[in-house]
Amino acid sequence: MTPSRDVAEQIIERYHTSSPASARAFKAAAASLPGGDTRTMTTYAPYPLYFSRGERARVQDLDGRWYHDMVANYGALTHGHDHPALTRAVNDQIRLGTALGGPSTLQYRHAELLCGRVPALERLRYCNSGTEATMWALRAARAYTGRDVIVKVAGGYHGTHDWGHVSAFLAGGETHPQLLPGLAAVDLAPGVPETVLQSVVTVPFNDAGAVADVLSGLRGRVAAMIVEPVMGVGGGIPARPGYLEEVRRLTAEEGVVLIFDECATFRLGAWQVRHGVRPDLSTFSKIVGGGLPVGVFGGNADIMSIFDPAGPRPVYHASAFGGNSLSLAAGIAALETFGEAEVAYLNRLGAGLRRGLDTAARNAGVVGRAVGEGGISYFHFTATPPRDAGDTAAARKGRDGLRALIHLHLLNQGFLTSRHGLICQHIVTPEPVVDSFVAAFADTLELLRPYMAEHHPELLGDTSPPPLTSRKPATDEAAR
Repeated sequence: MTPSRDVAEQIIERYHTSSPASARAFKAAAASLPGGDTRTMTTYAPYPLYFSRGERARVQDLDGRWYHDMVANYGALTHGHDHPALTRAVNDQIRLGTALGGPSTLQYRHAELLCGRVPALERLRYCNSGTEATMWALRAARAYTGRDVIVKVAGGYHGTHDWGHVSAFLAGGETHPQLLPGLAAVDLAPGVPETVLQSVVTVPFNDAGAVADVLSGLRGRVAAMIVEPVMGVGGGIPARPGYLEEVRRLTAEEGVVLIFDECATFRLGAWQVRHGVRPDLSTFSKIVGGGLPVGVFGGNADIMSIFDPAGPRPVYHASAFGGNSLSLAAGIAALETFGEAEVAYLNRLGAGLRRGLDTAARNAGVVGRAVGEGGISYFHFTATPPRDAGDTAAARKGRDGLRALIHLHLLNQGFLTSRHGLICQHIVTPEPVVDSFVAAFADTLELLRPYMAEHHPELLGDTSPPPLTSRKPATDEAAR
């Protein structure tokens, strides 16, 4: 047995030994749920952990083990799992009703709070998720402009509707030519019809020149451009200085609706507010619902007026649970307890985390960089920070096994992360937990050096790295 195989088997065996109840739950779930889960992102081999409860910034699995939550439901949570203000709001509202089938004062109270935080939100409407919010924003842009074509970023993730699943993951599957000759081929998620490519084109992130070329080549046909100010699934890559400012100028000149997908970046306090770039429409979800399902789309009052039933040609917008009272009660509590101080705290945690991960990689003699902005972080096995999702895909290619072992070993040490690399914290995450996570990550890199030496020697630099001086990884008892 090679040293690398021995290390991999130790990690997997420890995972099996510590989570037998999750193994049994996975087997039972597979009888009714394809793959034993109902969410692709949370499924991984040999089986995912099944959780029974959350408390502040940690979660407990079916075997009673506690884990520091370093993913915050993939960025959707900021307040932890039992914040008293949110818990109280939900308990109070559920006795009054969850969805009463008509307007409520909660709708405009929540809207006033959100509009007060994001000046570009002159008018807004509610739906149930980020997927719905981006879908409705795109439809609004098409209805308002009378044009059909949408420009999106390659590797940009905007939910699971057909328009969003054009080159959403750069998975290297079957490729198709784009609407405009000369653009890089795109891939489609299974089940997305090729006809979608008649109205969606993609451009690389952080490349304003490519945006200019597309808007010029399709002049008069583009309804909207949608973009994440910090790429999520694409690798936590922030917009480079000046990029979105130039995109704003280009789209305005061509009469194209600019949409910022801020479903994840609201944890930065809303990227557009922090950087002073005003889009025409914006989308929000996750955090603004206080841990319950919600979607928000809105912006320019003239554009949003197309949803006014009293208008000359209103757009029909149905949503049985859009703006439901339970989600908005939780959302109001979330907005009232997530201000500048809380955003600054998440930003500080994120900056410290990225510095620590970079130091851990350097001390272990491993090629890698942490990237992100504020409370959104990723770690990439690359010497230079990725510029776009293409760079992220290149850094991930052929390294799924390595990333899987890192994920499992961090779980073994009491840290819940995402298998694809996203790291987020809560406003109730203690700063020492971030230090302990960095130490656990350093331990993981050290343990996996034999595996990398055999399978990924290009990632190893100095073969005799100095010892890391940060505190020891959290034990199971420390996680309690």
